[in-house]
Amino acid sequence: MSATSDTEQVNYYKLLGVSYSATTRDITRAYRTAMKRSHPDRVPIGDRPGAEERAKLLNLAWRTLSRPQERARYDQTLRQELVQEQIMSQYFGGMGMPGGRDDRFGEQLRRERTDFEKREKKEADRSAILIVLLVFAGATALVVCLIVAVAAVSALVHALL
Repeated sequence: MSATSDTEQVNYYKLLGVSYSATTRDITRAYRTAMKRSHPDRVPIGDRPGAEERAKLLNLAWRTLSRPQERARYDQTLRQELVQEQIMSQYFGGMGMPGGRDDRFGEQLRRERTDFEKREKKEADRSAILIVLLVFAGATALVVCLIVAVAAVSALVHALL
């Protein structure tokens, strides 16, 4: 098993033994525990190649899950794979609709947002609100200008006649 060729098939959460809603602290603790058990220097010489591969996977899992942006990308990839799996199993007589009441995988991928994700969401929400307010203010100003222009033209026409 190679650390680079099987990364798409390995679930980092399951590899570290943590839930999908685990905090960075939980992930680091699980990583350290797993490394203590399977570090190449702590296993018999005959088992070292396998332990080295497992250590590479553990390092990759920890590095990915401990960085908010990489974790968000990884979670998105997991969700896409899960939805694809659900669609295929539904096509072949499996489960209900993805995200529906019968979605047995939906709860597994829901996790509490990290502080970084919360800040990013808050900034995006503020930007969206600001854009909506600016568009509304612009449209209101345009309508007021049109009303004033119509009133001015009407008064000018009325004064000439």
